[in-house]
Amino acid sequence: MKLEFRSVLARFLVYAVLSVGAVAMAFPFYWMLVTSLKSPQEAQQTQPIWIPERLKPANWMAAARLGAQGGSALWGGYEAGRTVTLRIYTGVQGQKPQVSIPTALGAFSDPRAEGSLIRIRYAEGYWEISFTNASSESFRLLPVVVLLSKEYVGYRPELPPDAVRSSGDAWRLEWVNVAPGALGYIFHNYREAWSAAPFGRYFFNSFFTAGTQVLVGLLLAAMTAFALARIDFPGKGVVWLLILATLMIPGEVLLIPNYILLSRLGWINTYYALIVPWLASVFGIFLLRQFYLSLPNDLFDAARIDGASYWTQLVRLALPLSVPGLVTYGIFTFLGAYNALLWPLIVTDKPEMYTIQRGLQVFIGEAGSDYGALMAASTFSILPIVLGYFFAQKQFVQGIARSGIK
Repeated sequence: MKLEFRSVLARFLVYAVLSVGAVAMAFPFYWMLVTSLKSPQEAQQTQPIWIPERLKPANWMAAARLGAQGGSALWGGYEAGRTVTLRIYTGVQGQKPQVSIPTALGAFSDPRAEGSLIRIRYAEGYWEISFTNASSESFRLLPVVVLLSKEYVGYRPELPPDAVRSSGDAWRLEWVNVAPGALGYIFHNYREAWSAAPFGRYFFNSFFTAGTQVLVGLLLAAMTAFALARIDFPGKGVVWLLILATLMIPGEVLLIPNYILLSRLGWINTYYALIVPWLASVFGIFLLRQFYLSLPNDLFDAARIDGASYWTQLVRLALPLSVPGLVTYGIFTFLGAYNALLWPLIVTDKPEMYTIQRGLQVFIGEAGSDYGALMAASTFSILPIVLGYFFAQKQFVQGIARSGIK
């Protein structure tokens, strides 16, 4: 009985430790997702906010109602001829709030402010603020600033503001979009992040460079590893030692020589600069060589008796039996190329050549960082990696285990 109790207790402790470790590992991803849904003020607050306003279902109905008035209940808008009405519940009628549509930074005028009619009236227990788009132009966002007297202690806006600041004797309530729609309210940062930079181009550059490195790198590593594992030639041991010795050279040492070489070739701001220096991989050669050595010699002896060339042995025997190793090397190569930041930062200075990691710097400037948009962009930048891992996790585990023949 004691033995059974100890076994159950030991199993419980193991699962408890694993669960705690899983939560600790998943917490950064949770924080990234939550921050991607926060307003700028929520993202910069010292006190952590675990559930942002945009994740509270009580606000979704208000966002949908305001969005439907402006254009769409799902994605909102501020279409020509539409009227959007915002309510701020105060309970009593006091000083009239001051309402304005702010002008974008660096702009001298804003067509939304110039073409909107603003009406303010007090109803039963709330101030009703109406915005009518009198222009012939439609807009995606309707930013609003309301100065509400501090005499209203228990005020409650229909839609929570994205920022609340003190401005003398009034509270400054700010909305980045007062007619967002339900989905536009929740995923505001994602829409803004995607439209802030040409991320479609960034994704293409990242996938093209990473995919090319994987395909060409697999070919080079597979041929080199097969020669070192299955072909006898003079000096093979010395060549193998020299290849392994390059692993001791820090990558940072090669940055300046590689840059000078590529600059003289005229390859700066080209795909050649992003791809060519990283095609050969000592790690890939080492990994595939170990797979080839784990295969039975009888298979290759039989192939040679049948007249198979080295190329036939590689294509017909070695590669099909080393799929886990090929997948593992492909995953590591793709991750390294997709997540690369330092090298693209050095060899590219034109936006059309930026990779996805280089493009994330759009949200980091001298005026500070837009953490909500940055986390939103980070979320959809790692999404292909997460999905790819789930599809290839079986082969990945087999590759780590270095299994040769099924």
